Amino acid sequence: MRLIPASQLSEQALVELFNAGYSDYLLPMRLTTAAFAQHVAVNDIDLECSRVALDEEPAALALIARRDGAGWVGGMATVPRYRRRGLGEEALSAGLAALADRGAAVAWLEVIDQNQRALKLYEKIGFEVVRDLVVWSLPANDAPAPRSRTIDAPNAHAWIRPNRLDREPWQRADEVVAALGARGATLRGLVVDRDGQVVATALLRDDAAAVEALQVVATDEQAAADLLLAAAGVGRELRFRNVPDGAPASLALDRLGAARIATQHEMRVTL
Repeated sequence: MRLIPASQLSEQALVELFNAGYSDYLLPMRLTTAAFAQHVAVNDIDLECSRVALDEEPAALALIARRDGAGWVGGMATVPRYRRRGLGEEALSAGLAALADRGAAVAWLEVIDQNQRALKLYEKIGFEVVRDLVVWSLPANDAPAPRSRTIDAPNAHAWIRPNRLDREPWQRADEVVAALGARGATLRGLVVDRDGQVVATALLRDDAAAVEALQVVATDEQAAADLLLAAAGVGRELRFRNVPDGAPASLALDRLGAARIATQHEMRVTL
């Protein structure tokens, strides 16, 4: 077995390795080449830091992102027939060492709370749980949407930044929002007012079937509920991933009957 930077494999080979490693994951996880390329681009995945464990063929992968003196594990997986040999741990440890060599002081990751084997591995390496994040889905409904107003994405972001109470997780950070916009994603802002004052603002991305909330800030649970219902509109699913458990948006989605798709532990290690 040997370790190589992920940059030494073709994009297609990395996609095939990623999908093989996640083929029996707790949640469906299969990326197209285009989706993998976007994941690498918007999340600042550094393929020079990332590591692949090779046996007779690529066997394990640790994708490592790097941004502003910090890192993030953007996927770690081992092909099923190569498991229980420590290859994933070796790839991850080597990736984190490369990250530290490039000046990062801390690394983050998320792990589904049911994935006890992965959780124990991360704890062995030194990661500690910081908080829980919830992946939510609010089903489509035909209820009238609360009153709201649309604004452009830059103005929405300008209000969100100084008013947020929780740190955004890596995949919804300001840098990701900027990268999505630069890659042509259609973003919009939505605002709910109360007594002439802004009480909630969302930054949203639309596709044909659903609305994805990228960032949401609300002064209270009711303001969050009104905003999220307005964001979904009529007959569209609303998706909001990695929302801090107990935040106004999580409390509101729970009250609105949203499905809790997964709960993830957000973890951190000092390098």
